[in-house]
Amino acid sequence: MIGSKVINVSERKDVFEHKEFTGADADTSTNSGYYTFYANYQTGVDVFVRGVRMANTDYTSSNGTDVRIATTAITINTEDVIQITGYNAPASQILEKSDVNITGGTISNLDRVKSKMFVNANTFSDNLTVGAGENVFLCGPVDFTGQLSVNGTLNII
Repeated sequence: MIGSKVINVSERKDVFEHKEFTGADADTSTNSGYYTFYANYQTGVDVFVRGVRMANTDYTSSNGTDVRIATTAITINTEDVIQITGYNAPASQILEKSDVNITGGTISNLDRVKSKMFVNANTFSDNLTVGAGENVFLCGPVDFTGQLSVNGTLNII
């Protein structure tokens, strides 16, 4: 039977743990009023039920070992698919928007990236310049609708 057991989708547990459950996997007796699913996380989770991302106000994820979805928020049927991605990257490894400055299309402060996780937009509408001696990376696919000037190295992975 498809989805009849918990599936660990990713082996990169050092960064995140992605688990897929069915509604039949929900523990409804431990925490009254909640569907409880067991997943590990440090810095947060994303929860999808039937392919729709839940608002963080509809579930509780505060102890690092389980996610509790309020029965008042949604009715979960036994065959429903629930996906939970728990993030295990320490806060020091997460790149914040304040860590990178893009002013007038010039990127600075990239030296602070080091081993942190980086999330970029799919489209850059402002002019973007990669200066000489700079090594910039972006996760693709990426669309540039503004002027793109590369005097250094631009890597799109």
